Amino acid sequence: MKKFDGEIADWLILFLIALFLLLSTYERNALWKNEVALWKDCVKKSPEKERTHHNLGYAYQELGRVDDAQEEYEEALDLNPYYSLSMYNLGLIYYKKGFMDESIHHYKKAIELDPNFSDSFYNLGLAYYQKGLYGEAIDAYERLLEIKPDYENAYVNLGLAYKGLKKWEKAIQSFQEELRCHPDNGNAYVELGWMYKERGDDPKALANFKKALTFPSLSHVEKIQKMVSSMEAGSTR
Repeated sequence: MKKFDGEIADWLILFLIALFLLLSTYERNALWKNEVALWKDCVKKSPEKERTHHNLGYAYQELGRVDDAQEEYEEALDLNPYYSLSMYNLGLIYYKKGFMDESIHHYKKAIELDPNFSDSFYNLGLAYYQKGLYGEAIDAYERLLEIKPDYENAYVNLGLAYKGLKKWEKAIQSFQEELRCHPDNGNAYVELGWMYKERGDDPKALANFKKALTFPSLSHVEKIQKMVSSMEAGSTR
């Protein structure tokens, strides 16, 4: 009977979590649908203002309507070719669609228009990394860190780019620098763990994986837990 009651409790918890996520998604979509209606009205009243087209595009983007968002960003840039935020957001749209060359082009244009907007460098690095252009990604992240030395995950991605070039020590140094700036970044511990694992230093790898698991927001928890269990089982043989 106790086991049956426990199973009911578990299902009830899962149901409540699912219900909460469903309601959160509904509320978020309702919010951005209202934003679309608001900015569509603004565009109707002020069709020559780039900002209204940009904001409508952003509302579409938040709803996942990327084609509609792209159309509005392009309209904003037709009205004002120097509107850097629309240029940057077009980069995001092309990245989401998987068109890395177009994404890179728009991020670089956004940087020309606003060289102090750190997100452009971060996402430019991501696009370069996706194309396997690790040297270019490193340059983008280094420029980002000159502007904003504490940009979260910049050193993680810099380390991954160095890893892509097989520059192991620089990769490790980058992950460690991320932890110096953001000691609660569990993903940096994960990447350090993989680096040490690949280099055959299982004790350091295990220590970093276990440290990563202390952070509740860590992604891919099950994969890391399995790795820890496997390594601990191997160390006792």
